[in-house]
Amino acid sequence: MYRSCPTGTISYVVKPGDSLYAIAKKYNTTVEYLVFLNGLKNPNNLQVGEGLCVPMMPNISCPTGSYYTIKYGDTLYKIAKEYNISVNEIIRLNPYLNPYHLMVGQVICIPKKTISCPSGKLYTIEDGDTFFKIATKFDISYELLKTSNPNLDVDHLVVGEQICIPKSKPSLTCPENKTYIIQPGESLSSVAEKFVVGANELLKANPNMITSEFAPGRLICIPTKQADV
Repeated sequence: MYRSCPTGTISYVVKPGDSLYAIAKKYNTTVEYLVFLNGLKNPNNLQVGEGLCVPMMPNISCPTGSYYTIKYGDTLYKIAKEYNISVNEIIRLNPYLNPYHLMVGQVICIPKKTISCPSGKLYTIEDGDTFFKIATKFDISYELLKTSNPNLDVDHLVVGEQICIPKSKPSLTCPENKTYIIQPGESLSSVAEKFVVGANELLKANPNMITSEFAPGRLICIPTKQADV
């Protein structure tokens, strides 16, 4: 039977074969939220014909994004930060939305963040990824990866977020310097010592590299001017 439901939700009548999980998935919400919203004592014992309150789906399509159900404590700023988009982007895709009066259970459309990557390919961040791990995985410098993703918070990567992987790294040029391939067992400090140059000078000669990127197999520039003794 139908029941009276709070604003932002509608009544749903349990049908044969229904489960709370299936209903939650259908209305883009969670089992926990449905349990809370309906005060269910035994969520595994739904009765056919029982009335439940479920989030009201918006009367708009969301072809370029995904649906999100407003929860207690949510603000547009908090949601925008979670999905790494702007508040204005959310408002633009949800013209019916009152940004100063969000309703728990209300379903909104979250735009898919688009990034420009004309000369490379998109990569979806995975669990355990760090910016340095990604740079190493695709054999590009930390600085080049950062430059290709200027709006990305490199210290707080979001799993599922897409970033741009440059198609190729710039060719190494060493004006007035010479090149050298780092050998097994060598590091920034050992190479600097080997060529009698300062570690800082070695970094300056390779501005697109960070300390940890001085690894075996890397082609680097060696300053011809020796460090002061």
